[in-house]
Amino acid sequence: MKRCLKQKFFNYFQKEAEKFFSCGGRFELLGNHTDHNHGLCLAATCDLAVYAAVRKRDDHTVRLYSEGFEVVEMDLSSLDKADDERGHSSSLIRGINFYLHRLNYRIGGFDAYIKSSIPMGAGVSSSAAFELTIATIINNLFNDNKIDLLTLAKASQFAERNYYDKMCGLLDQIGVAYGGLTYIDFKDIKNPIIEPIKADFSGYQFVIVNTKSDHSKLSHLYAAIPEDMHHVASFFNKKYLREIDKQSVINNKKDIINKFGIIAYERSLHFFDENERVKEAYKAIKNNDIPKVIDLMNQSCFSSTHYLRNMYHEETNGSPLEACELIKHSSFNKAGVKINGGGFAGSVIALVPNDVLDNVIDICKYQYGENNVHLISVRADIPSELK
Repeated sequence: MKRCLKQKFFNYFQKEAEKFFSCGGRFELLGNHTDHNHGLCLAATCDLAVYAAVRKRDDHTVRLYSEGFEVVEMDLSSLDKADDERGHSSSLIRGINFYLHRLNYRIGGFDAYIKSSIPMGAGVSSSAAFELTIATIINNLFNDNKIDLLTLAKASQFAERNYYDKMCGLLDQIGVAYGGLTYIDFKDIKNPIIEPIKADFSGYQFVIVNTKSDHSKLSHLYAAIPEDMHHVASFFNKKYLREIDKQSVINNKKDIINKFGIIAYERSLHFFDENERVKEAYKAIKNNDIPKVIDLMNQSCFSSTHYLRNMYHEETNGSPLEACELIKHSSFNKAGVKINGGGFAGSVIALVPNDVLDNVIDICKYQYGENNVHLISVRADIPSELK
């Protein structure tokens, strides 16, 4: 990879690259749609990654080539949000620099060639991986790697929310930034508890299946989930569900449904139950009880289908729900599988015992195509310089 990056950089810039970086994507083991209400999550960095060859500049110009994407050439002399950059990678670069500069960190220009092994639609947060790659470059080139990981993650989330104009929680960025498997408690959103967990998944394989269903125009459906949860919290004069308890919601079921509807009520139940599943999975992983983790993933899938209701959009054919059922059937109900990310369309994540892996892969590739079935592993490394 390093040799390829070096050659591509020289082809574009006619200069030698000085440094090389790598940043993994992320997947969500458990904790679907909990972070925005200050809940609990289990996230992991994966070995699908973004790679960069970089050379520091003496001015405030950033020039970036990324395979399959527009060429970026921008001036960081102004860090103000530019309306014509909305939805483009340049907005993420400018937003990250703005956030870090506001905290009195140094910024500057650089040339970069970026290559990604993260397939489109894989659901492992290529956007967060790109953001953390940029943040890591700034940290390394201009700040002697003194910026802590949480600040880099927050800078990346800030850029995506405020410059790129896409709502997102902090789960993706933390999952990318910290490496390995992490337990995250968002009770204090400004200072979440982040605990690395050692896990042994030998004998099992993580598999991501992209259902090929388009989720690019479903932002309103994603936004409705936290909105419904906030509505239920507001019934108790609170902002987030984490500030109340499940029994209080159950005790007021009739009034909540009358005011906000059955979907809002049931989505709140998913939040509380999903938090408990994260706690149970945390203990199971500590005890090397992977079958328990598989069971909890399947419970999460059931809850996403019947309570959160983000397993399909309009119809089940070609949906994440269909993929989950296919994986369960082809693994003879040995695999754990659930939605990976926002839901309604996109990808699912499965944890499959090796003795049924070939069968799952063959059937999923037949259904969705060879390029939409990805075997992934947990990557221990944080975003870092390639030596």
